[in-house]
Amino acid sequence: MAGVNHWTRDQLLVAFTLYSQIPFGKLHSKNPDIIHYANLIGRTPSALAMKLVNLASLDPFIIESGRSGLKGASNTDRMLWQEMNQDTKIFDFECLRAMEKLERPARTLHDSGPIDFSGRERTTIIKARVDQQLFRKNVLAAYEYRCCLTELEEPALLVASHIRPWSEAVEHRLNPSNGLCLSSLHDKAFDRGLISFNQHLEMIVSPKLKKLTSNIAIENFEKYEGKALRLPISYPPDMSQLHYHRENIFVV
Repeated sequence: MAGVNHWTRDQLLVAFTLYSQIPFGKLHSKNPDIIHYANLIGRTPSALAMKLVNLASLDPFIIESGRSGLKGASNTDRMLWQEMNQDTKIFDFECLRAMEKLERPARTLHDSGPIDFSGRERTTIIKARVDQQLFRKNVLAAYEYRCCLTELEEPALLVASHIRPWSEAVEHRLNPSNGLCLSSLHDKAFDRGLISFNQHLEMIVSPKLKKLTSNIAIENFEKYEGKALRLPISYPPDMSQLHYHRENIFVV
């Protein structure tokens, strides 16, 4: 249609990159990150914010949570969402390339969580895999930006831990039910099989860790043994993936 200013592929790749990192509540035209990148791609902040909220309508996490974005997602938006799911390596490379065309170096975005919706506090847009950033964003939101074990609430110290490793479960890579929000220390222990969770979602500790006698080991691991993890507001942990973790990753 005459006069329609279609979004270019690079503009959409930038939008996908932003969407993968900016919390849902900050997808508005007054967000400094949206203003900044709108200027770089030649769009108004309102147009970019609207595009991001349109993308939210394609996000299963948003749909599952009972929220919804705008209903104006285009066929191209839908095709790109499918690309992200089907060939993440190429899609991530193209997003990175599109971002690198805009500015150098990339800005750092402080992942401040869902507290401040005013947009005054910047997010930290980083050059990272879009699929992994989207997984992190949705897992942390599901757990309300708190470690599900220790209740630690500093986003910079939180990790979206894959229950079944990223490399072993392509179909579960973006599913928040295959994730736990853990502190950096407990994420590392979980990843190495030094801790896991039983069928009651209670933490179990590897005999390898139980040999440790330092105060820090007692404070960070023995103290939490048998404690049930705090459930998320949506996407509870997939019990079959936890069973896989106990059988294949947990060190006995």
